[in-house]
Amino acid sequence: MDSGRKAGSRVTVWLDSNGQFTEKPPAAKAAAVEAGTLGTGAALAFGGLVFAAGRLAQWRLDQRRYDRWGREWDQVGPRWGRRTT
Repeated sequence: MDSGRKAGSRVTVWLDSNGQFTEKPPAAKAAAVEAGTLGTGAALAFGGLVFAAGRLAQWRLDQRRYDRWGREWDQVGPRWGRRTT
């Protein structure tokens, strides 16, 4: 196989932490863009999780309030409109 290089010429290789050949690491700008994108995605996901948890808590509290209102109405409703003298 002919690589097009002369014998003894310098070759740069990249190795991972296990000593296996790997691809060249991304340029600083590409790494910054990737980090920014992943950071933004993580922040949006966390924000969505917090929002969903808040909505779930609000829904549950509303259900409890509606149940209490229903129980109170069951007690007050039959007396509604009666005159007490």
